[in-house]
Amino acid sequence: MINRILILLFFTMLSGQQSVEMVPYRLIPTYDVECPFEIEILRPLQVESFISVQSDETMEILEERVIFEETNPFAVNEAFSIDDKFYFLIKLPHDGHTRWYAN
Repeated sequence: MINRILILLFFTMLSGQQSVEMVPYRLIPTYDVECPFEIEILRPLQVESFISVQSDETMEILEERVIFEETNPFAVNEAFSIDDKFYFLIKLPHDGHTRWYAN
């Protein structure tokens, strides 16, 4: 009887876990007086499979979340959800010369 309860609890815990997509970003210094940094986000794999409108909206939400985490230090390192998918932002240092995407 106890074995059945333990097995039931084990499978319940496994089915309750969700994957979290890690999204690396970095702040690139610019010469703009009003906004001295540009946010560069590496596109998550889940976003690549979205239609273009949903992909653009998700990237906008990710940029807003980066701004939120940079201006509110108590909110750093928390997973958050967009459309029932979980994301986790990882800040990378700026190396000075390379870009992820050619503009």
